[in-house]
Amino acid sequence: MTRTEKSIVLIAQDQALGARIEAALDQMPGLSVTNCDASLTGLNGKAQGLAQSSDLIIFQAQREAAPDLEALRAIRAAGAQTRILALSDDDAPLATVHALMQAGVAEVLPATVEPAELGEVVSRLTAPRRLNLSPVESRQGKVFAVAKSRGGIGATTFAVNLADKLRGAVKGHGKLADHRAVIVDLDVQFGTVASFLDVPPNQALYRMAQERIDPDATFVDQSVKTAPCGLSVLAAPAGFMPLDALQPAQMAALIEHLRQRFDYVVIDLPHAMVEWVMPVLETCDRMFLVSGTSVPCIQQARRLIDFFRGENVALPIEVVIGQEKRPLIRSRHHTEAAKALDQTFRYWLPPDRKQAEAAMDSGRPLSQTANGSALTKAIGKVAKDIISGADAPATATPERS
Repeated sequence: MTRTEKSIVLIAQDQALGARIEAALDQMPGLSVTNCDASLTGLNGKAQGLAQSSDLIIFQAQREAAPDLEALRAIRAAGAQTRILALSDDDAPLATVHALMQAGVAEVLPATVEPAELGEVVSRLTAPRRLNLSPVESRQGKVFAVAKSRGGIGATTFAVNLADKLRGAVKGHGKLADHRAVIVDLDVQFGTVASFLDVPPNQALYRMAQERIDPDATFVDQSVKTAPCGLSVLAAPAGFMPLDALQPAQMAALIEHLRQRFDYVVIDLPHAMVEWVMPVLETCDRMFLVSGTSVPCIQQARRLIDFFRGENVALPIEVVIGQEKRPLIRSRHHTEAAKALDQTFRYWLPPDRKQAEAAMDSGRPLSQTANGSALTKAIGKVAKDIISGADAPATATPERS
């Protein structure tokens, strides 16, 4: 027989608080509430068993957080996957709230929370993590990762506008390509894709890490938002998120479900090498490494190429020269740079700070603010080559002057 009720365990030393929260939960249909008059640590290990058999634990956090943190870690170490909601004092320090969430708490609410807000949070936390609501069209989209050798060379501008051009790149005879494209901001600490496209930061990746969610079709559908310009976007979360919070298996599942829903998945990578980036390197069809031609940029690009190829020897890597107009005649400097990277520089992003900043300030892609600019056309050429299948080889013979 399928269990339809959601099992809630309420743990509170304050009997008045416990009675008030239980009364609020009793107003919600489909919940079975067990009220434990104790603290999380006072259950002496029984909390681990309760966590194994319940859908949600709600507990009153102690003012001294250390004992609760130890009990939470023991619950997670026992393999319990139940979600946990903490009720804290209204004046609880931010550091305490952060420590609770680091230890596995999905959300922290004030003990004085109103019943309506409590109900909303409980409904969300008890929703199934894996649920396919409806069949979707099967796709096997292409994945393009965008990395940078240093900041300030237009890598995010390139990533955002490449996704936009892939969504509606001009084909032959002036017709528009009918493609689904998404831009994914994996720079979870300093991502700026949200501000580029006038969308709020997205807490989906943070939730995925904190609640140990294995992303599925529904998670992707609920997490990907549509920007005012029409482009699909999975933005980075607000605030700082630990770089090691995500797991490789989660990232692999996320990319797979994105590929099933979009023709083109453009991923803006963090400027850091973490373990969960490996599935991106293993599954992406092509990487664009945006770099300058200065000696430090080329040196860093060489290190990154060696690292990426060390993880995926067959990964096609295309170096895109940022903030530099394509020269009519390649100088010795350019020839030596191409030789050092074993590349042929096919794509150049001319400097156009005024148009790029105007687009970012308006929260729209370049195609809507400066479609005729040299920068827009340069990014459009990359998109056209992708759509037409004119992919670059993994390595290329450098051009000679």
